[in-house]
Amino acid sequence: MRGKHPMNEYMLIVGLGNMGNKYLSKLEHLRKPIVVCDIDPQKATDKYPFYCHLDQIKENLEAVIIAIDPSQHVSVSKSFLEKGIPVLLEKPPALSIKEFEKIYHYPNLYVSEIETFSSCLKFFPQKVESIQIERLGKGKGYISPLWDLAWHDLYLLQLFFESIRIERLTVNKVWELHGRADDVPFYIRTAWQYPQPTRRWIINGGQVILDFAREEVWEENKLIHREEERDKLRLMLESFIKGDFDQKSKERAKKNLILLEHAERLPATSF
Repeated sequence: MRGKHPMNEYMLIVGLGNMGNKYLSKLEHLRKPIVVCDIDPQKATDKYPFYCHLDQIKENLEAVIIAIDPSQHVSVSKSFLEKGIPVLLEKPPALSIKEFEKIYHYPNLYVSEIETFSSCLKFFPQKVESIQIERLGKGKGYISPLWDLAWHDLYLLQLFFESIRIERLTVNKVWELHGRADDVPFYIRTAWQYPQPTRRWIINGGQVILDFAREEVWEENKLIHREEERDKLRLMLESFIKGDFDQKSKERAKKNLILLEHAERLPATSF
């Protein structure tokens, strides 16, 4: 353990992988006191208190951010939730609805929803006839492109539609998920390690395009909005720290788990 500042309440980051390091960078910019826990002692620095075991942490904690293997999310977060400490849990929060229900009832649980802080959402059209979603990433996640990438789009769909149904799954280098949002047909193309990453919604055959990667909105082939400097991760963290994070994040996460478990039971086709 290094660098203790006993007069402050700390933000604890559990896990210094890809997302954990992104959270660390944002908390540094926000000038929050930080304590870190990771099973790898080689990740320790002199900048922050560092532990390899959660039960060794001595600092007073303001809140906890957990960004580890999803199979460990529930077991690690539960002890903090029981103490009333707010927990921001990376997605997916669990690998099954049964597992998630062990922590779902805690009022201080929030599930990461970075894309809900996109400026593109306010341009979602009132009349929607079809939605084509492309979420193609250059990296690789823990589980599958559905759980690690399409997860974002499933919770975004819940912002605009009451009923989300998954009807068909096609698996190949690019996975395709077909379904209906209320009565609107949608499909999601998603993949890991894709040569041309993209994150966008093509609505009504291209009449409206919401580009979540560039924070751009196109309407009838004309750029009508751009906010290049929007830092969605920082906005989400600020909301979490202030305590005004959307309480419905865990409800959307629960529905996502139900949808993905259903998708995995479908007879997957390949092409």
